[in-house]
Order: sequence, then C-alpha cells, then structure tokens
Amino acid sequence: MFIMHRMKVLGVIALGVASLVIGILIGHFAIAPRLPTWLQRMSTDGDPKYSKQLHQEIRAEEIHKNLQFFAGKPHIAGSHQEEEVLVNYMYKTWQSNLDGVKIYNYTVLLSYPNASDPNYIAIVSADGVESDLSQKVEEILSPDQNDSTVVNPFNAYSPSGVIVGDLVYVNYATVEDFHFLTRNLSMNLTGTVAIARYGRIFRGDKVKNGELFGCAGMIIYSDPADYAFGDQERVYPDDWWLPGTGAQRGTVLRGDGDPLTPFYPSIGSAFYFDEKDVALPKIPVTPIGYNDAVKYLSKMSGIEAPNSWKGKLNVIYKLGPGFAPPFENSKIKLYVKTYNVKKTIRNVIGFIEGQFEPDRYVALGNHRDAWVFGAIDPSSGTATMMEVSRAMGQLLKKGWRPRRSILFCSWGAEEYGLIGSTEWVEEMEKVLGSRTVAYLNVDIAVEGNSTLRALATPILHKLLFAAARKVENPNPDEIRAGRRSVYDTWVKNMPSPHDPNLPHVKSLGSGSDYSPFLQITGISAADVLYTYDQKYTIASYPMYHSVYETVDLVSRLLDRGFKYHQAVGRLWGELALHLADDVILNFDCLQYAETLKSIVSELQTIYGRTFQEHNLSLNPVKDAVEGFLRAAKALQEKADKANRKNPLEVRKINDQLMQIERAFLNPFGVGSSLNYRHVIYAPNQHNMYAASSFPGLAAAMFDIENDPDQENRWQQVKKEISIIAFTIASAASTMEDPGSIGGGHMKDRSVF
Repeated sequence: MFIMHRMKVLGVIALGVASLVIGILIGHFAIAPRLPTWLQRMSTDGDPKYSKQLHQEIRAEEIHKNLQFFAGKPHIAGSHQEEEVLVNYMYKTWQSNLDGVKIYNYTVLLSYPNASDPNYIAIVSADGVESDLSQKVEEILSPDQNDSTVVNPFNAYSPSGVIVGDLVYVNYATVEDFHFLTRNLSMNLTGTVAIARYGRIFRGDKVKNGELFGCAGMIIYSDPADYAFGDQERVYPDDWWLPGTGAQRGTVLRGDGDPLTPFYPSIGSAFYFDEKDVALPKIPVTPIGYNDAVKYLSKMSGIEAPNSWKGKLNVIYKLGPGFAPPFENSKIKLYVKTYNVKKTIRNVIGFIEGQFEPDRYVALGNHRDAWVFGAIDPSSGTATMMEVSRAMGQLLKKGWRPRRSILFCSWGAEEYGLIGSTEWVEEMEKVLGSRTVAYLNVDIAVEGNSTLRALATPILHKLLFAAARKVENPNPDEIRAGRRSVYDTWVKNMPSPHDPNLPHVKSLGSGSDYSPFLQITGISAADVLYTYDQKYTIASYPMYHSVYETVDLVSRLLDRGFKYHQAVGRLWGELALHLADDVILNFDCLQYAETLKSIVSELQTIYGRTFQEHNLSLNPVKDAVEGFLRAAKALQEKADKANRKNPLEVRKINDQLMQIERAFLNPFGVGSSLNYRHVIYAPNQHNMYAASSFPGLAAAMFDIENDPDQENRWQQVKKEISIIAFTIASAASTMEDPGSIGGGHMKDRSVF
C-alpha cells in the first residue's frame, strides 16, 4: 500500500515536471525571441530625425565663408596655393570633424603659359610687320581680380609654336562643320589657322578635328551669341554676362588621367611614357576674347557664312581662307609658348566609418583646382562639400553614425583632364570596384538660380526624386507659387521628354570626376547643381574659366544669401544619408529597364529601315532588354519582401543591386576607346562632354554612308549589336538567383 502511494506521488511529481518542461517549451516557441540590440539597429533604416538635423545644420553663411577662403586667391593645379595652402586646410579641418583623413600624391604632367613670353595673335603683313595684336592678359575690371598669381589665358597641353597662315572660320569646329567646308565647299584646309567659337562640343575635340582636317593651328574665342545673351553693353561687372575682354582657359587634352601613365596610377612605381609617345595635341592653340575676335573676323575674305554659323558680333561672318583687301597679302600669326612640366598634385580623402558595413562606401566628391579664382567652378562645390562634411561631423557628436562608410573626396588637377580622380580610381580600383555603393559628384554647386539640374545613371533616378522632394525651395517666389520643394521647381522647369510628370535627368558624359568611377569601375554615379534659366541658349555660364569668376560674381549676381548653395548641400547630404543608412539600397533597377527600352525604341526609329536594308536587326537587343526587365521585376520584388533582420539576405540583395552597373562594363573598351568601358553610356566620340547611349554602336554608325570601306563598317555595326545584346543579358543574370550560376541566361545554354 505504501509502495503504491509512493508511486502515485512520484507520478504526480513527474507529471508536474513534464508539464513544466512542456510549458517552458511552448512558451519558448510561442513567444518570438527578442533580437539583440545591435541586430535591431542593423535591420532598421536611419532615424529620420538625422535628416532633419542635417538640413538644419547646413548653413548658408558657412558656405559663404568657405567660398571666400577657397576662391579668394587663384589656385591652379600644381601651385603652392592649391597643393599646400588648400590641401593643408582641408586635411586639418577633416582631421578635426571626421573620423580620419588621408592625402594621396601623384606626379603628373601639367601645362602652363609662359608668364614672361605670353601667347598672342596678330595680323602680320607681307613685310613682317605685326598689327592688331590680341590682349595678352585679361583686363582687370575690379580690384579683387588683381593678383600676381593669375595665369594668362591659355589652352593646356597645346604645343608651343609660331604659326603663320591663312585664317579660316570653322564655326564650332565640329566634325559636321569641317565636313561642310571640305565636302560642300571643297575647301583645302591644309596649313590654315582655324578660328572657332567655344560651345557645342569639348574644346579638345575642336582641336582634334582641326588636326584631322589639316589645320596648322587654332584660335578659340567666346562669341556673344554663346556667352553674352542680350545687350552686349550690359556685361560684367554690371551683369553676369561675359565682357569682351574675357577669355576661356581650358585643357585641350582628350582622355582622362595623366597622359604619361595611361591606365595606371602616377605613383612612385609608375612607368612614364615620353611625351612624344603619347596622344597629346599636335597643333598650337590659344583662346581669345570677343573684343579681339572682331579684329580678325571683320577682315576675312571668302563667302558669307551660313546663317546657323553666325554669332552676335557686329561683323559679316565670312569663311575665308585669308583676309580681304586691303589685307589680302597679310596672314594671321599664332604665337604660343605654352609648356608642359611634371608636378605633384594631391587628393584629400576624409571619411566617416560605418558602424555595420564599414566596407561599403558612399563617396561624395568635388575637385579643388581652378584655372583662376574658380568661384563657380569648382569652389562653389568645394565650399558646399566642406559645409556638408562639417554638418555630418556635428551629427556624429549627437550620436549618429551611418550604417556604411562615407568618403569626402577633394580631387586635384580635374581641370587638366580629370587627373586626380582618375589616378585615384586607377590606384584603388580593386577596392572601390567591390566596395563602393555610389559616387555623388558636385563639380559646380551653383551656376544659376533657376532650377536644379541632375545627371545620373538610371538606377539612381528614383532616389534623386525622393531626395529633391525633401529639400526646401530656396526661391521664395517659387514657394509663393506653391512649389515648396526643389523637386517642384525642377519638374516644372525641366520636365522629362519621356514623362512630363517627372524631372529630366541627363546622362553622364565625361565632363567631371564621375567619369572614372562609372567608366573604370562601373560605380553608379550622379552629379547635381543649380543652373540658369534654360531660355538662355548659351554654351555655359558666361564667366566660365575667366578671371572674372570671383566671389563678387557669385555673392552679388548669382546667389545673394547663398540659399541655392545651401539647397544643393542639403540635397547632396540627403542623397548620402539614404545611401549610407537605408537597410536595402534605394536602387531602381526597373527604371534602368525602362530606360533601356526607350533607347532601343529610339534606335529603331532612327536606324530601323537602314538596318533592314543591310539585313540587320535589333531583335537580339530587344530580347535581352525583355530579359533584363523580367529579372529587374523579380529582384525588386525580393528587395521589397526581404527579411531585414537577416543580415546575409540584406547583403545578398544589396550586392546584386550594386553589381548591375558593373555588369555593363566591357573590359576591352567601347568603340575604339579603352578609356571608356560602359556599354550603355559613355562620352560621345566627337564630344567628350556629351553622353552617347550605346556609344559603340553610335560610333560605328557615325557618317557610315561616306566610308569607302562599307563592308567592314557594317560588320562593325553587326558586332556592336552583338556586344550590346550580350552585355544587357549578362547584366540581367546578375539580378537572378545567385544560387544558380548565370541564372536562366546560362541554363538555356548548359552543356552539362
């Protein structure tokens, strides 16, 4: 009986213990475990309060102070002011405000005018007497321009030389302009001196075209039609239009980076080519103002220029060659003493280290060097970047730290051909290619006060729109009209040609430091600035690269109160915050697909009939784009549904989004250029400033009807169509399930 009772007691105890265990297990599995604090923070987007704090912290008056410092003195690349004073200031400032800073030195080939033997133009008579000499220096119009370190107007990398010959007017010196002269008018340009107006295409392409068509030298001037819209009597200092005494400096080097170390960085171990073995300009060239241009254009002989070639000077534009009576026995003299020399330039890289993904970089960049004072180009951007970095430094003190690392990049020698940024990307290519999320460039922050202007790869469009909607409109008149954000004015003044409900985002050419990031490493990139009213059909902001581009110009005529600079800084910072803090990258692969469809549709409209006549079809490209669209939809759906609490899943999706842009690179270059590798967007072969869609195909089709070797040219077209189709399909495969090698694109062709 006792045993029976004891067994019952033990049974009750056992049952109780079992019930307790079962209860614990049920409780354990029924209640989700609490995530560790670090994982909770890691799976949450950045706190919106930091966006608001950043906007409040970016101050217009600080940007104004920065501009006064950076544009207070001339700072051409290689000078003491540029490489010592400004570099040291940035280094100390970022050392104080950020987590760290590093300086990268490169020894590169630069170019300068001879201060003691200036370049000039003259008319020389048969007996050697010179007259109508061009001004050798720009006239000083206010005391702030009077600085002994101002370099005289010149075109960098022009060879030195003295050329005497007949003058010929070549309009903008485009390929089409030279074709008109040589084909339509049967003009022989060999040995002539071309006079071209700035605008339409990159100045280095003008010089290249002059070389190809036999010119012995070139003069480039700024026509009032392109730089002094309206009344030529109301120019700087009374208004922002270029006076006739202003001349535009600038490089005529085609290609990016140090010309002596192509494809490799100009570091201590570098192999340097001799100057004679690299592609430097071959004909002397120098710029002049339009007061001087009148002296020569007014005396020209020949037939009258077509109406589309006429500028706004008070002359009858004639083509030449040579001068009309009584100067028919006179020639034009081009005297150039520009020289090349190796110098050390410096990049300054400041950084904020990310807390969860420190090996993922969001890079912000602006170049530091200017031809003279550079208050617009680049110091408006430099002043703004310094304020964005200061504001983010203040956020660090308030407890913010980004998910990913943020880099602030100050480039040297951009004006000479994107040298600083290109050398750095070449040196750091392996690191940047695998780690950089995006590159956000501001070359110029403010060149006008009308509307935002943006250039970007399609994957960043949606993010640009979202960020612009959050930035307060700097124009009180626009706010009173109901347009409260930068986005509202942008979409009104610059609507997309494809969808007027969205702003127009332009494609990236090779006009600034985003080029090496996109073209060498395939990093998605954007460039933003505030620009002038598009009703002005001008080549650029009027004072471009002249001595008159001063703080006075900016603070008195462009941005009183520096509210537009502040707006650009807020937009720049907002973009960086999202790219650095969002768990899933806000990359829009669907927009890329739609853009590809639009490009193909435009190509079909332009070339469809011609392709058909040569038994060619864009169907392989269309099929590849459809495959890209399907893959983009699938990846976008995965991104939307991703488990943000799973760091591996988040990393996998973000890596796929980052890889899309990289997949568009062709390691063998695009068309005939090894400098540019992006198959979808690259600089136009005849204008480095502009972008071409499907640039290899565009180059193959250019002027094809006049090529005597038709068979080979059409074979090249066929090859380019094949490359495009393959590249788009390859990019699509990067968006497919990483668990299947190559995804469906490769499965269909499996030999296993």
